[in-house]
Amino acid sequence: MNSQKLIGFFAVIVAVFSSGCQSLSYYTQAAAGQAGLMWNSRPIVEVIDDPATSPHLKDRLLLLSDIRAFAESDLSLPANGSYQRYTDIGREFVLWSLVAAEEFSVTPELFCFPIVGCMSYLGFFEEESARDEAARLRAKGLEVVVGPVAAYSTLGWFSDPILSSVLDFPDTELAGLIFHELAHERLFIKNDSTFNESFASFVEREGVAKWLREHGREVEVKQYAKRLTKRDQLIDLIQNAREELKILYAKPISNNQKRLPKRYIFDDLKKSYQLLRDVGKVPNWDYWFKQNLNNAGLISVGTYFDQLGFFEKLFIDSGRDFDRFYKNAEIIGEGGE
Repeated sequence: MNSQKLIGFFAVIVAVFSSGCQSLSYYTQAAAGQAGLMWNSRPIVEVIDDPATSPHLKDRLLLLSDIRAFAESDLSLPANGSYQRYTDIGREFVLWSLVAAEEFSVTPELFCFPIVGCMSYLGFFEEESARDEAARLRAKGLEVVVGPVAAYSTLGWFSDPILSSVLDFPDTELAGLIFHELAHERLFIKNDSTFNESFASFVEREGVAKWLREHGREVEVKQYAKRLTKRDQLIDLIQNAREELKILYAKPISNNQKRLPKRYIFDDLKKSYQLLRDVGKVPNWDYWFKQNLNNAGLISVGTYFDQLGFFEKLFIDSGRDFDRFYKNAEIIGEGGE
């Protein structure tokens, strides 16, 4: 991308997005961050052919290319121009996401934008900016969580590069991430974060299992299934706590009367997690429990997992055919039967 194109990119982004509900400064940082990723990217073929590229990086980029090709040929995902370029971002995470909720609600605060509609989270390229916004929202009485993000999708608006922050993920996690993000390019329903993320999470799961099977990695198929079972047990635990809170918050009692039972629910969730973790029945989410034990934290989990069961049934009803599944999901997402 030359400087003229970069300036044009900034102009278009700011002109389009400054008409939305978020501040101009938010769109400016988003434009600058996205432009930086594109500006600093290199074609993967060029990186692989470069004598200065380490053997390890070459191997990971070759694996990435295989995963991308599989997504297109076997999962009917639209590879388009995404993941054909590589960007070394020089840090562990590319974004910090922010989710917020009222003190007595498990419904997320919505952040609205032109084109993509309202979403249940914000993304910041600088952690300090995310923390500043979190402080502003907390001052308004909201509960907030801020968490690191290793990758994201521009929904096909731009050709997303693969980032250095994800290349050293275990093979199944790297494949899952690519399938997840390309699923967003295949289908995105305006104003419905839970539908979109649950849909992409389901495609990720099915895609990884299929990718492992097609590559003859049967032992890893079983290992992957076991990891998902453990994670699902933990997700169920978190979702049960959210349902308890939902019932509590709906009661016709004062907010002061809700605070103590609310604390008990969160305490019970933490204790239950620790018991299951100690016997190896759930994955280690210690970091999450230290950082995200509030309404917003529970919402951030639900966004990705609430509708997994629905999409699993839809996939089965679609004859386990990905093209048919995507079409049926699109009809339902857009309000059809």
